[in-house]
Amino acid sequence: MRADAPGAIAGGQDDGLEQAERRTGILGAWRYLRAAEPDGSPALLWPVALAGALAIFVAADLVADIADGVPTIHLVIESLALLLCLAGVWGTGRQLHRALCRARDLHDTVERSRADLHRLGAEVEAMASGVRTMVDLHFTRWKLTTAEREVAVHVLRGLSYKEVAEARDTSEHTVRNQAYAIYRKAGLGSRTDMAAFFLEQLLAPRQPLLHAVADEAGAVSERAAAAH
Repeated sequence: MRADAPGAIAGGQDDGLEQAERRTGILGAWRYLRAAEPDGSPALLWPVALAGALAIFVAADLVADIADGVPTIHLVIESLALLLCLAGVWGTGRQLHRALCRARDLHDTVERSRADLHRLGAEVEAMASGVRTMVDLHFTRWKLTTAEREVAVHVLRGLSYKEVAEARDTSEHTVRNQAYAIYRKAGLGSRTDMAAFFLEQLLAPRQPLLHAVADEAGAVSERAAAAH
């Protein structure tokens, strides 16, 4: 048997239990509602309770009338009233059960969507972390200084030299010189070339890119060890 077979069996059992619960009618709906929304459940069942109480009252009155020997026409009318009450209980309960099942399905859908959103957020964060690692590895390979790294990040974000200077509280001339030093160390001609370089890295096939990042990380570690 495969390793995931126990999980599949458990899932099948859960599905069977859920289907059985759906077939329990009003009682199953009431149990689910009590577990999910205990403060709001009584308000949702009062029409069924009212119709049920009315049916019990009419049934008791019918039994008493039969014992008293009332006219047949009166018994027929009360019997019809009892049938109407029972039909009301059944119809209202059925509608309530369907509404609760739809609410449960909606709740499950929301929970699944929430889980998918959480998973997507984790994947995006992992992807962003990979991009940051890749950029940092290239900065290390280019031997950029701390100031040049900050300038390079701002340039990759699309800021102009003037905006970078304002963000770093320095002159535009200094930022421009730092940017030219970055391009020279990277073997690139301009900010456009640097943006295209990193875009090409991101668009590269996933496995070769991962191997390249791993190789670069190993090379950086070896140079750091040799330096010590």
